[in-house]
Amino acid sequence: MARLWWKHVVQRQEGRASDRAAVLPGPRPVGTLRLADLGYWSLEAFAALEQHKVFWLARLQMQTVGYDATGDRRELLELLETQATDTIELAVALGERQHLAARLLAVRLPQDVAELRRRRLRAAARDKGRQVSATGLALAAWTLCVTNVPTARLTLREALVLGRMRWQIELLFKVWKSQGHVDESRSPKPWRILCEVYAKLLARLIHHGVFLVSLWAYPDRSLTKAAHTVQNHALHLASSFGSLQRLILALAMVKRCLAAGCRMNRRKKYPNTYQLLLDAT
Repeated sequence: MARLWWKHVVQRQEGRASDRAAVLPGPRPVGTLRLADLGYWSLEAFAALEQHKVFWLARLQMQTVGYDATGDRRELLELLETQATDTIELAVALGERQHLAARLLAVRLPQDVAELRRRRLRAAARDKGRQVSATGLALAAWTLCVTNVPTARLTLREALVLGRMRWQIELLFKVWKSQGHVDESRSPKPWRILCEVYAKLLARLIHHGVFLVSLWAYPDRSLTKAAHTVQNHALHLASSFGSLQRLILALAMVKRCLAAGCRMNRRKKYPNTYQLLLDAT
Protein backbone atom coordinates (compact mmCIF):
# COMPACT_ATOMS: atom_id res chain seq x y z
CA MET A 1 0.00 0.00 0.00
CA ALA A 2 1.53 3.32 -1.05
CA ARG A 3 1.85 5.88 1.68
CA LEU A 4 -1.28 7.93 2.34
CA TRP A 5 -1.57 10.43 5.15
CA TRP A 6 -4.74 10.36 7.22
CA LYS A 7 -5.96 11.47 10.62
CA HIS A 8 -9.15 11.49 12.69
CA VAL A 9 -10.91 14.80 13.19
CA VAL A 10 -13.41 15.02 16.05
CA GLN A 11 -15.75 18.00 16.01
CA ARG A 12 -18.70 18.98 18.21
CA GLN A 13 -22.13 19.80 16.81
CA GLU A 14 -25.75 19.61 17.89
CA GLY A 15 -26.69 16.06 18.83
CA ARG A 16 -29.76 16.00 16.58
CA ALA A 17 -28.18 17.86 13.67
CA SER A 18 -27.62 16.11 10.36
CA ASP A 19 -24.08 15.12 9.42
CA ARG A 20 -24.45 17.31 6.35
CA ALA A 21 -24.81 20.36 8.61
CA ALA A 22 -21.32 19.87 10.05
CA VAL A 23 -18.63 22.33 8.96
CA LEU A 24 -15.57 20.20 8.33
CA PRO A 25 -12.14 21.66 9.14
CA GLY A 26 -9.78 22.59 6.34
CA PRO A 27 -7.71 22.95 4.36
CA ARG A 28 -6.27 19.47 4.44
CA PRO A 29 -2.59 18.78 3.76
CA VAL A 30 -1.69 17.70 0.23
CA GLY A 31 -1.66 13.91 -0.14
CA THR A 32 -3.99 13.17 2.78
CA LEU A 33 -6.96 10.84 2.46
CA ARG A 34 -10.50 11.86 3.40
CA LEU A 35 -12.52 8.87 4.54
CA ALA A 36 -16.09 9.68 5.56
CA ASP A 37 -19.49 8.03 5.85
CA LEU A 38 -22.36 8.48 3.41
CA GLY A 39 -23.74 11.26 5.59
CA TYR A 40 -20.95 13.47 4.21
CA TRP A 41 -21.42 12.44 0.56
CA SER A 42 -20.94 15.47 -1.70
CA LEU A 43 -19.56 15.51 -5.23
CA GLU A 44 -18.87 19.24 -4.82
CA ALA A 45 -16.74 18.49 -1.76
CA PHE A 46 -14.89 15.72 -3.60
CA ALA A 47 -14.16 18.05 -6.50
CA ALA A 48 -12.84 20.71 -4.12
CA LEU A 49 -10.60 18.14 -2.41
CA GLU A 50 -9.19 17.07 -5.77
CA GLN A 51 -8.36 20.66 -6.64
CA HIS A 52 -6.26 20.81 -3.46
CA LYS A 53 -4.58 17.47 -4.32
CA VAL A 54 -6.36 15.64 -1.50
CA PHE A 55 -7.50 12.06 -1.99
CA TRP A 56 -10.93 10.73 -1.02
CA LEU A 57 -12.52 7.34 -0.55
CA ALA A 58 -16.23 6.80 0.08
CA ARG A 59 -19.05 4.34 -0.23
CA LEU A 60 -21.09 4.99 -3.34
CA GLN A 61 -24.35 6.89 -3.01
CA MET A 62 -26.66 4.66 -5.05
CA GLN A 63 -28.69 7.49 -6.58
CA THR A 64 -25.61 9.16 -8.05
CA VAL A 65 -25.66 9.56 -11.83
CA GLY A 66 -22.74 7.72 -13.43
CA TYR A 67 -21.02 7.57 -16.81
CA ASP A 68 -18.69 4.89 -18.16
CA ALA A 69 -15.29 5.39 -19.76
CA THR A 70 -16.87 6.16 -23.14
CA GLY A 71 -18.99 8.95 -21.66
CA ASP A 72 -22.31 7.08 -21.91
CA ARG A 73 -24.71 7.39 -19.00
CA ARG A 74 -25.17 4.01 -17.32
CA GLU A 75 -27.43 2.61 -14.63
CA LEU A 76 -25.32 1.22 -11.78
CA LEU A 77 -26.94 -2.21 -11.63
CA GLU A 78 -26.76 -2.61 -15.41
CA LEU A 79 -23.10 -1.67 -15.37
CA LEU A 80 -22.32 -4.25 -12.68
CA GLU A 81 -24.27 -7.04 -14.33
CA THR A 82 -22.40 -6.63 -17.61
CA GLN A 83 -19.14 -7.56 -15.88
CA ALA A 84 -17.99 -11.17 -15.86
CA THR A 85 -16.13 -11.17 -12.52
CA ASP A 86 -17.10 -10.78 -8.87
CA THR A 87 -14.49 -8.04 -8.33
CA ILE A 88 -14.81 -4.97 -10.52
CA GLU A 89 -12.66 -1.90 -11.00
CA LEU A 90 -13.84 0.64 -13.58
CA ALA A 91 -13.09 4.20 -14.56
CA VAL A 92 -16.29 6.23 -14.24
CA ALA A 93 -17.49 9.82 -14.07
CA LEU A 94 -19.88 10.82 -11.27
CA GLY A 95 -22.61 13.45 -11.32
CA GLU A 96 -24.80 14.84 -14.04
CA ARG A 97 -23.14 18.26 -13.77
CA GLN A 98 -19.77 17.49 -12.22
CA HIS A 99 -18.63 14.48 -14.31
CA LEU A 100 -16.10 13.83 -11.56
CA ALA A 101 -13.50 11.25 -12.60
CA ALA A 102 -13.26 8.34 -10.18
CA ARG A 103 -12.56 4.64 -9.81
CA LEU A 104 -15.57 2.44 -9.13
CA LEU A 105 -14.60 -0.49 -6.90
CA ALA A 106 -17.11 -3.31 -6.48
CA VAL A 107 -17.03 -6.74 -4.87
CA ARG A 108 -19.90 -9.23 -5.00
CA LEU A 109 -20.81 -10.52 -1.53
CA PRO A 110 -21.50 -14.12 -0.53
CA GLN A 111 -25.18 -15.08 -0.75
CA ASP A 112 -25.70 -15.26 3.03
CA VAL A 113 -24.21 -11.80 3.56
CA ALA A 114 -26.34 -10.35 0.76
CA GLU A 115 -29.49 -11.87 2.27
CA LEU A 116 -28.61 -10.41 5.67
CA ARG A 117 -28.27 -6.98 4.09
CA ARG A 118 -31.63 -7.36 2.36
CA ARG A 119 -33.35 -8.30 5.61
CA ARG A 120 -31.92 -5.21 7.26
CA LEU A 121 -33.01 -3.03 4.34
CA ARG A 122 -36.55 -4.41 4.50
CA ALA A 123 -36.70 -3.92 8.27
CA ALA A 124 -35.46 -0.31 8.03
CA ALA A 125 -37.93 0.45 5.24
CA ARG A 126 -40.79 -1.18 7.14
CA ASP A 127 -40.08 1.03 10.18
CA LYS A 128 -40.50 4.06 7.92
CA GLY A 129 -43.59 2.74 6.15
CA ARG A 130 -41.76 2.25 2.86
CA GLN A 131 -40.75 -0.54 0.51
CA VAL A 132 -37.31 -1.36 -0.81
CA SER A 133 -37.01 -1.16 -4.59
CA ALA A 134 -35.98 -4.20 -6.63
CA THR A 135 -32.84 -2.32 -7.65
CA GLY A 136 -31.94 -1.61 -4.02
CA LEU A 137 -32.33 -5.29 -3.15
CA ALA A 138 -30.15 -6.31 -6.10
CA LEU A 139 -27.43 -3.81 -5.20
CA ALA A 140 -27.36 -5.20 -1.65
CA ALA A 141 -25.31 -8.04 -3.12
CA TRP A 142 -22.40 -5.66 -3.72
CA THR A 143 -19.92 -3.65 -1.69
CA LEU A 144 -19.41 -0.44 -3.68
CA CYS A 145 -16.79 2.28 -3.20
CA VAL A 146 -15.49 5.17 -5.27
CA THR A 147 -12.17 6.95 -4.97
CA ASN A 148 -9.79 9.26 -6.77
CA VAL A 149 -6.68 7.46 -5.50
CA PRO A 150 -4.82 5.91 -8.46
CA THR A 151 -4.40 2.13 -8.60
CA ALA A 152 -0.63 2.43 -8.18
CA ARG A 153 -1.20 3.90 -4.72
CA LEU A 154 -4.28 1.96 -3.61
CA THR A 155 -5.46 -1.40 -4.89
CA LEU A 156 -9.07 -2.56 -4.73
CA ARG A 157 -8.33 -4.90 -1.81
CA GLU A 158 -6.52 -2.17 0.11
CA ALA A 159 -9.35 0.27 -0.50
CA LEU A 160 -11.89 -2.16 0.98
CA VAL A 161 -9.73 -2.59 4.07
CA LEU A 162 -9.36 1.17 4.46
CA GLY A 163 -13.12 1.55 4.07
CA ARG A 164 -13.56 -0.37 7.32
CA MET A 165 -11.38 2.15 9.13
CA ARG A 166 -14.14 4.74 9.26
CA TRP A 167 -15.77 2.62 11.98
CA GLN A 168 -12.76 2.93 14.29
CA ILE A 169 -13.85 6.38 15.45
CA GLU A 170 -17.32 4.93 16.13
CA LEU A 171 -15.72 2.26 18.30
CA LEU A 172 -13.94 4.99 20.26
CA PHE A 173 -17.26 6.75 20.87
CA LYS A 174 -18.75 3.40 21.89
CA VAL A 175 -16.08 3.03 24.58
CA TRP A 176 -16.77 6.58 25.77
CA LYS A 177 -20.47 5.76 26.13
CA SER A 178 -20.24 2.24 27.56
CA GLN A 179 -17.30 2.90 29.91
CA GLY A 180 -17.48 6.64 30.51
CA HIS A 181 -21.29 6.96 30.40
CA VAL A 182 -20.93 10.38 28.75
CA ASP A 183 -24.49 10.12 27.42
CA GLU A 184 -26.09 9.35 30.81
CA SER A 185 -27.10 11.37 33.86
CA ARG A 186 -29.37 10.84 36.87
CA SER A 187 -30.05 14.55 37.26
CA PRO A 188 -33.02 16.41 35.66
CA LYS A 189 -31.18 19.74 35.94
CA PRO A 190 -29.81 20.94 32.56
CA TRP A 191 -26.75 22.73 33.96
CA ARG A 192 -25.87 19.75 36.15
CA ILE A 193 -26.12 17.49 33.10
CA LEU A 194 -23.91 19.85 31.07
CA CYS A 195 -21.27 19.91 33.84
CA GLU A 196 -21.34 16.13 33.98
CA VAL A 197 -20.87 15.86 30.22
CA TYR A 198 -17.84 18.16 30.25
CA ALA A 199 -16.35 16.40 33.28
CA LYS A 200 -16.78 12.99 31.67
CA LEU A 201 -15.31 14.21 28.38
CA LEU A 202 -12.29 15.59 30.24
CA ALA A 203 -11.88 12.20 31.91
CA ARG A 204 -12.06 10.54 28.48
CA LEU A 205 -9.34 12.87 27.20
CA ILE A 206 -7.11 11.94 30.12
CA HIS A 207 -7.82 8.27 29.44
CA HIS A 208 -6.95 8.75 25.80
CA GLY A 209 -3.73 10.57 26.67
CA VAL A 210 -2.69 7.61 28.81
CA PHE A 211 -3.57 5.25 25.96
CA LEU A 212 -1.48 7.24 23.49
CA VAL A 213 1.71 6.99 25.56
CA SER A 214 1.11 3.40 26.69
CA LEU A 215 -0.26 1.11 24.01
CA TRP A 216 -0.90 3.16 20.83
CA ALA A 217 2.20 1.71 19.20
CA TYR A 218 0.60 -1.75 19.27
CA PRO A 219 -1.73 -2.40 16.32
CA ASP A 220 -3.64 -5.06 18.29
CA ARG A 221 -4.54 -2.70 21.15
CA SER A 222 -7.95 -3.12 22.78
CA LEU A 223 -9.54 0.13 23.91
CA THR A 224 -12.24 -1.76 25.81
CA LYS A 225 -9.71 -3.72 27.86
CA ALA A 226 -7.65 -0.57 28.36
CA ALA A 227 -10.69 1.33 29.64
CA HIS A 228 -11.40 -1.45 32.17
CA THR A 229 -7.77 -1.36 33.31
CA VAL A 230 -7.82 2.40 33.91
CA GLN A 231 -11.13 2.07 35.76
CA ASN A 232 -9.60 -0.53 38.06
CA HIS A 233 -6.85 1.98 38.94
CA ALA A 234 -9.18 4.99 39.24
CA LEU A 235 -9.10 5.17 43.06
CA HIS A 236 -5.32 4.79 43.08
CA LEU A 237 -4.97 7.61 40.57
CA ALA A 238 -7.45 9.84 42.40
CA SER A 239 -5.64 9.35 45.73
CA SER A 240 -2.37 10.41 44.09
CA PHE A 241 -3.55 13.85 42.94
CA GLY A 242 -2.22 15.49 46.10
CA SER A 243 1.38 14.67 45.23
CA LEU A 244 3.02 15.07 41.84
CA GLN A 245 5.57 12.38 42.63
CA ARG A 246 2.90 9.86 43.65
CA LEU A 247 0.83 10.73 40.58
CA ILE A 248 3.82 10.11 38.30
CA LEU A 249 4.40 6.72 39.94
CA ALA A 250 0.71 5.82 39.67
CA LEU A 251 0.58 6.75 35.97
CA ALA A 252 3.77 4.80 35.33
CA MET A 253 2.19 1.70 36.89
CA VAL A 254 -0.97 2.12 34.76
CA LYS A 255 1.21 2.55 31.70
CA ARG A 256 3.03 -0.71 32.43
CA CYS A 257 -0.28 -2.55 32.89
CA LEU A 258 -1.65 -1.20 29.61
CA ALA A 259 1.51 -2.08 27.70
CA ALA A 260 1.65 -5.60 29.15
CA GLY A 261 -1.94 -6.56 28.28
CA CYS A 262 -5.00 -4.93 26.77
CA ARG A 263 -4.59 -6.65 23.40
CA MET A 264 -7.16 -8.11 21.04
CA ASN A 265 -7.19 -11.83 20.35
CA ARG A 266 -6.51 -12.82 16.76
CA ARG A 267 -9.52 -14.08 14.82
CA LYS A 268 -9.46 -16.47 11.87
CA LYS A 269 -13.01 -16.40 10.55
CA TYR A 270 -13.69 -12.68 11.06
CA PRO A 271 -10.28 -10.95 11.25
CA ASN A 272 -9.89 -7.76 13.25
CA THR A 273 -9.26 -4.57 11.33
CA TYR A 274 -5.63 -4.47 12.46
CA GLN A 275 -5.13 -7.96 11.00
CA LEU A 276 -6.52 -6.87 7.65
CA LEU A 277 -4.31 -3.78 7.65
CA LEU A 278 -1.18 -5.77 8.44
CA ASP A 279 -2.02 -8.33 5.75
CA ALA A 280 -2.57 -5.57 3.19
CA THR A 281 0.83 -3.92 3.72
